[in-house]
Amino acid sequence: MKVVAILNQKGGCGKSTISMLMSLALASEGKKVLSIDCDPQGALTSFLLEPDENRPGLFDLLGKFKTLKEVIVNVTRGGISFSLIPADYKLDSIASGLDPYALKRAFKDVKDYDYIILDNPPTVQGISRAAAIFADQIFVPADISIQTLGPTLYTLKSLEEIEKKGKVLLVGYKEPKENSGGYMTELMRRFNTELNGSIFGTIPRNVTTARAVADPEITWTDAKVNKILKPLSDLVEGK
Repeated sequence: MKVVAILNQKGGCGKSTISMLMSLALASEGKKVLSIDCDPQGALTSFLLEPDENRPGLFDLLGKFKTLKEVIVNVTRGGISFSLIPADYKLDSIASGLDPYALKRAFKDVKDYDYIILDNPPTVQGISRAAAIFADQIFVPADISIQTLGPTLYTLKSLEEIEKKGKVLLVGYKEPKENSGGYMTELMRRFNTELNGSIFGTIPRNVTTARAVADPEITWTDAKVNKILKPLSDLVEGK
């Protein structure tokens, strides 16, 4: 079993989107996937489930109010299925001060899955730190904006302090043309320079990708799987 954490101290940079698409990508190849929403805002959960305040989730598991079996929900999107442990606002009461080894302990005996995907809140402390310690791979989504560069560098440095390496996925990145100018072009060059050695891949930011997450009626044809999902599973599997 491999554990993959998606995190960045910056909010709104695509963590939940990538967590969902990565879960779908691996599941589309026949892998057994458990996706865990570690964010009290519950974005990943809201993509996949209707609101339900009585539904147990990660808070109940970590608080030992429910067993693992009781908090897992099976979800299907466009014919692709995987398992989900949801989250909601209750998780906020324990997330910031969570024991760094809490997730590793909670899932140490899980053997029924090929991959665990951990979607995290916009912080590198508390539950995100616990996810990083638990993870075999850590992907750091970074959209191309000046507000994202500093938090991304901070995230990478914080991971180094616990002897972990973050793999940056640039969201919406386009290779600058030689001798071209302009604000966005120079910003992309700056991302390339300052994140040199940590950039692992790129993810498109477009209507097709957004719809793949937001549309519950999507049908995953072979063409869509190959265009949207396969590049993500290849990243995870190192292809």
